[in-house]
Amino acid sequence: MIPTRPPFAAGTPVRSSSSRRARRTTIRPAWLGRLDDLLGAVKRAPLGVLLMVVLAVATVCAISQIPMRERLRAQARIGALLSTAPVLLVGDSISYLAAPRLLCDEAVFNASIPGDRIADLVADAREYAPRRQTKRVVVAVGVNDAWPHHRTIASWIADYRRLVTLYAGHDLVLVEINPPEVSRQRFPKPLDLNFIAQPNEAIRAIAAKTGARLVPAPQSIHTSDGLHPTPAGTDLWRARLSQAACI
Repeated sequence: MIPTRPPFAAGTPVRSSSSRRARRTTIRPAWLGRLDDLLGAVKRAPLGVLLMVVLAVATVCAISQIPMRERLRAQARIGALLSTAPVLLVGDSISYLAAPRLLCDEAVFNASIPGDRIADLVADAREYAPRRQTKRVVVAVGVNDAWPHHRTIASWIADYRRLVTLYAGHDLVLVEINPPEVSRQRFPKPLDLNFIAQPNEAIRAIAAKTGARLVPAPQSIHTSDGLHPTPAGTDLWRARLSQAACI
C-alpha cells in the first residue's frame, strides 16, 4: 500500500480556519467612525444649517488671512459700535497693554492698536469721533513714529493738531510719549530719542492751547524690552493717567 503524503510538512503548525479568518479581519480606526458620524449628521442637517456652517468656515478662513493689526482694527471698530463706555482710549501697543478698565470711575473703551502711528489715529478718528457715548478721549501715541526713517517733526505735529481738532468737543487727555528704557532695548534699530523729545514739547503746547489735560512723560519706566511696560510699569502708567485725568 502506497503511503499518502501528509497535508503539511513536518514541523509546520496547523492553522485553524478561525485563525485564518482573524488574519483577514482589519481593525477600523476610531477616527473613521467619527468621520462617518459627521458625514451622516451633515446629510441629515437642514439646508439652512449647512449654509451657516459653510459661511462660518469661510469666514474663519478669510479672517486668518487678514494681518493682525487690521484684524484688531476691525474688532475695535465693531466693538465701538456696541460699547457704551464714555471714555475712548486711542493709541499704540503701550496703551493697548496698559489701558485701565475704568478711568475716573467711568468705563474705558480701548481702541489702541499695536504698531499704530499718528496717521493711523487720524484715519480712525473719522470712525470714532461721531460716537455719541464718548465724553472723554485719551490720546497716547507717538513712539512708533520715532523709528528710523521717520517723517518730519513738522508733519507729525500737523497730524497731531488735526487729530485734536477731529475730537473737538470732548474732554481731551493727551499723554506724552514714554521714553524708551535704553538698557533693556531688544530691537535691531534704536528709537530716535531726539524725535521723541520734540513731539512731547508739541503735545505740551497743544494741551496748553486747547485746555486738554496733560499726562507728562515719566523720568524712567519699567519695561520688558525697552518699550512695552511690565506689570509694574503698567501700574505706573495707569496711576499717571488717573492723576492727570481725574483731578
